[in-house]
Amino acid sequence: MINKILNTFGTRSLSAVINFLIAIAVSQYLGPNGKGEQGIIIATIAFVLVFSNLVGGGTLVYLVTRYKFSVLLLPSYLWSLLISIFAFGILFIFKIVDQQFILHICALSVLNSFTNIHSTLLIGREKIKAANLVSLAQPLIVILSLLVYFLLLKEESITAYIHSLYFAFGGSLLISIIYMAKTFGKLSFHPVGEYLGVIRELFRLGFMNQMAHITQMMSFRLSYYFLELYHGEASVGIYSNGIQIMESIWLISKSISLVQYARIANTDDKKYSQELTVKLLKAGFLISLVCIIPLLILPESFYLFIFGKGFTGVKEVIWILAPGVLVYNFSIILGHYFSGTGKYHVNTIASSIGLVVSIILFTALIPSYVTIGAGIATSISYAVTSFVVLIFFMRETKISTSSFLLTTEDLNVIRGLFK
Repeated sequence: MINKILNTFGTRSLSAVINFLIAIAVSQYLGPNGKGEQGIIIATIAFVLVFSNLVGGGTLVYLVTRYKFSVLLLPSYLWSLLISIFAFGILFIFKIVDQQFILHICALSVLNSFTNIHSTLLIGREKIKAANLVSLAQPLIVILSLLVYFLLLKEESITAYIHSLYFAFGGSLLISIIYMAKTFGKLSFHPVGEYLGVIRELFRLGFMNQMAHITQMMSFRLSYYFLELYHGEASVGIYSNGIQIMESIWLISKSISLVQYARIANTDDKKYSQELTVKLLKAGFLISLVCIIPLLILPESFYLFIFGKGFTGVKEVIWILAPGVLVYNFSIILGHYFSGTGKYHVNTIASSIGLVVSIILFTALIPSYVTIGAGIATSISYAVTSFVVLIFFMRETKISTSSFLLTTEDLNVIRGLFK
């Protein structure tokens, strides 16, 4: 299991580095306004994806061990297409984003959704390395494409970034198809009645599981739209760089929880699942704490050197987000315990409460305090969500607060991760 965690962590670390290079390239060549446009585009694609995942999302990890993969695949594909068509209508009618981006957002969402379906099925079969490679391909192709556009073709526009996304999403989809064929074999079709039974199960479990992700995503990214509404795209560019840096800390706990989720979904030993979750939580929290400190120490001049002179305020965002980002490790790992045991409603309740808190605070703070207000609201939302998940976990497991204190055994687990 530790090897899978390390493979996932290594892949996500490399992805985080590449995504950071993408943020630098976009910031340097397109400035705060261009970075703001990029942030809005990628956030909107992410919103479409979380609704697509109502059927083809994380519940596939749980269901692929119980159903044939081919009976899960077709409904997931069709739902993704329907959601992207619906999203086109919503974006066009309400003018949430610049209309020149709408068709691209929806087309890219379909490509990304299909890739995500494949990756999730691979994770369900514990093909972690294959899923990691698919995940790594996207940012790698984006940065290579951007370098070609910016340095060789001298095309310094948001269009270059959109074209890079097409190359990246298309390439990762092709890689995922190859791994799907190797893992699952030939795709077969089934009687309509068999699909209907699975569709009911996909919606039943997917709705509760994905509602947590939908409300979570809204808590994380609605701030972009509030900032754009009140203060323009440049404020989104500054804030998105700060939040991207801080959210990279989560790659530790997310790497741990990915393997944790697959392991718990494939075992019926409840006590083992609970003990494993607590151990991994403590490891993820401590490592995250160690990684946050250097980001807080770096001077403002470093971030201005990296992103450009127009990005004053990034360090303020980092400081404000730090407490919430650290505490949110509880939500990530404890939340995956509930997902792995099929209790998706817990994450939905927690993230819904966090969403309500964030919307209230976004409305109250962003108009007057700009990126600082967005950071305070987001950090508090992270903390509230984590606190709710922790309460549910302690009630179910009946463990005491002392169980979350570090022990010698926990330190050995952490040393094992570093080795």
